Amino acid sequence: MTVVPPPADAPTRLLTPEFWILAASTSVYFLGIGSLNVLVPTYVVDELGGSEATSGFVMGSMAVTALLARPWFGRMADRRGARDIIAIGAALACLSVLILAIDSSLAGAFASRLVMGAAGAGTFTGSMMLSMDIAPESRRAQAGAYILISFHVGLGVGPIGAEPILDATSYRTVWLIVSALAAVSFVIALALPNRRRPIDDTPPGPLVHRSAILPGLVTLFGVCAFNGLLQFAPLYAREIGLDDVGIVFTIASLTIVFVRLVFGRVPDMVGPIRAGSWALVLTAFAAAVVAFWAEPAGLYVGAALLACGLSLQSPSFMTLAIEGVSDRERGSALATYTGFFDLANAIIGPAVGLIVVGFDYRVAFLTAGSMSLVALAILRLLVAPRRMGAQAASLAITR
Repeated sequence: MTVVPPPADAPTRLLTPEFWILAASTSVYFLGIGSLNVLVPTYVVDELGGSEATSGFVMGSMAVTALLARPWFGRMADRRGARDIIAIGAALACLSVLILAIDSSLAGAFASRLVMGAAGAGTFTGSMMLSMDIAPESRRAQAGAYILISFHVGLGVGPIGAEPILDATSYRTVWLIVSALAAVSFVIALALPNRRRPIDDTPPGPLVHRSAILPGLVTLFGVCAFNGLLQFAPLYAREIGLDDVGIVFTIASLTIVFVRLVFGRVPDMVGPIRAGSWALVLTAFAAAVVAFWAEPAGLYVGAALLACGLSLQSPSFMTLAIEGVSDRERGSALATYTGFFDLANAIIGPAVGLIVVGFDYRVAFLTAGSMSLVALAILRLLVAPRRMGAQAASLAITR
C-alpha cells in the first residue's frame, strides 16, 4: 500500500489527477445511491404497503447510524487518512443495497437505510476531508463546491436512469445494479493515494469539535426545505399530476452543478457569512414558491431555486466549520459539521411526513422553508460576531 504524507506546503493547483479520481469515485457512488432517493419512497408505499409517514421514517432512519458513525470516521480519517473511509463507505453502500434486494419487507428497508447511513457518513466525510487536504487554503470553499458537484451529478443522473430500468425490469434488478455501482466506486477509491497522518503522541481530535457546532446548527435549519422536497417529491408529484418526477431531481442537480461551477469561488471572494446569508434568504423564498405554486411548473422552478440556495450554503458553512482548525483535527471538525446533515435527515423526513398527514404539503413546505430564517438568525447573531472576534484576536497576536 502506497502511503503519501500530507504535503508540507499548500498545493498550487486544484484540479490535480488525485482530485479527478476523487471526483470520479464520488460521482459513481452517488449515481447509484441517487436513484434510491426517487425509488425507495414509492417502493415503501407501493410495494411494502407503508404510508407517507412510514416512508418518511424509512428515509430518515439512515441518519441514526450516520450520526453515530461519523465522529468515529472523522477520527479515523485524522489518523489513517481519508482514502480508507471513502472505501469503507462504498463497501457498506454495496452491502446496504444488497439487503434491499434480498429482504423485501419494511424491516429490510429499515435495515438497508441504517447501513446506508454509515456508508454515507464514511463517503461524505472522507471525500470532503480529502478535497480540503489537496486544495490550496485560499480555494477550500471552491474545492468543497466542486466535490459536491460530483455528488449532485450522480444524484441528478441516477433517477433518470433508474425509472426506465424499473419500468422494464423490477425493483430487485435496480437494487443489484446500484449495488454494483457502489462496488465500482470502491475500486476507484482504492486508486487514491493514502494521505496517512504521521503517528505520534498527539491526542486524537474530539468526537464533537466545538468549532463546527454553530455552523452545523445553521446547516441543520438551512437544509430543511431542500431535504424536505428531496424526500417527498416522488409522493408530492402524484398530488399535482406529475408523472415523471425524475426530472425534478435532474433540474436540482444541474442547477447545483451550474451554480457551483460558475459561482464556486463566491464564498472565498465575498466571505462565507455574506454568501451564506444570501443563500438562506433565497432558500426561504424558494420553499414558498413550491408551497403556493402547486403545479409541475412550480415544482420545477422551486427545485431550481432551492438548489441555488443549497449550492452556496454548504461550501460557506463548511469553510466556517474548519476555519482556524489544525490539520490534525480537520477530520474531527468536518465529521462534527457533516453530522448536522444526518441530524437534519433524521428530523426532516418524519416531521414533514407527519405534517403532510396532519395538514397538507403546503403547510409542510412552508414550515420547512421558515427554518431557513431561523438559520439566518443564528448565522448573523451568533456565528458572525464569534468569527469577527476570532479574526480580531488573531490579528492582535500577529502584531
